[in-house]
Amino acid sequence: MKVKTIGFVVKHHHPGAKSLALDMGEGLVRRGYSVAFGTESHECASELVDALKSSPKKAGPKLGKVSAVPKPKLVDLCDLIVVLGGDGTLLSIARLMRDRSVPLLGVNMGTLGFLTEVNHLDAKKVLDSILSGKKPLIQERALLEVTFKRGKQTLFRGPVVNDVVISKGAIARIISVRVALNGKVVNSIRADGLILSTPTGSTAYSLAAGGPILEPTIDGVILAPICPHSLTQRPVVMSDKNEIELCLDQQPGEVVLTLDGQDVFEMKKEDRVLVKRYAKHPLKLISTPGRDYFSLLREKLSFGNKDVVSL
Repeated sequence: MKVKTIGFVVKHHHPGAKSLALDMGEGLVRRGYSVAFGTESHECASELVDALKSSPKKAGPKLGKVSAVPKPKLVDLCDLIVVLGGDGTLLSIARLMRDRSVPLLGVNMGTLGFLTEVNHLDAKKVLDSILSGKKPLIQERALLEVTFKRGKQTLFRGPVVNDVVISKGAIARIISVRVALNGKVVNSIRADGLILSTPTGSTAYSLAAGGPILEPTIDGVILAPICPHSLTQRPVVMSDKNEIELCLDQQPGEVVLTLDGQDVFEMKKEDRVLVKRYAKHPLKLISTPGRDYFSLLREKLSFGNKDVVSL
């Protein structure tokens, strides 16, 4: 894996993430690598430049460049991106990879961290291993392409990593969502809402709604009702080769469409949400050697742990 420019996406207002970014960034620049920070972390770039100026140059390669660029530009500029934060921080950059997929090294500075699985204490070691020429373990995760249409107008089109959620607003009223598969209506779900999840998102909101955990390499999506008003409405796993259309049967009040917990839209009765597999590329996540998906489940969710007490 040839790496010349390394990007950093840093969790905002997290002193530990900022400190680690500066430490890693300085080491990289002194070794001749160029480093780019997202503009929301522009102070990291400024502080790194100041640190380099105040510290005498040691013998070695020419210093790399330091820059701060808009987050979408990181995708075009970098060969690898280090994400210091939680899963939300990683989602914020992953969803910008529309035409090019850059490997992401997710370093967990948050709490759970399914996508940012590398421990912050191991971050420098894992990155050094990659830069020394050792082939990294890269997981490829399927994405969804979501198109949100209102009549002839397209309000959103782009990739989604975790989930598509249609839910009621502040007023506690049941909504009815019609589900069509390849143009044929298969169900109308009366519930508080509906989650359409990727295998990657199966350990997120879908799991809390009673959905199954899907191993990340499965080519499927989960359709999980949120508090359904029926004893027979249960989560369903479908092939991601289908095109799924979601729309409202009725609109008793405010209804909200949320994509990966990042983009939020008010949804009206005439709107349509079209979902299919993202065809351009998968998401590439750099994984820690020696860890598999089920060891991650055991660590994060106590999966199969007999010592967990059920209440």
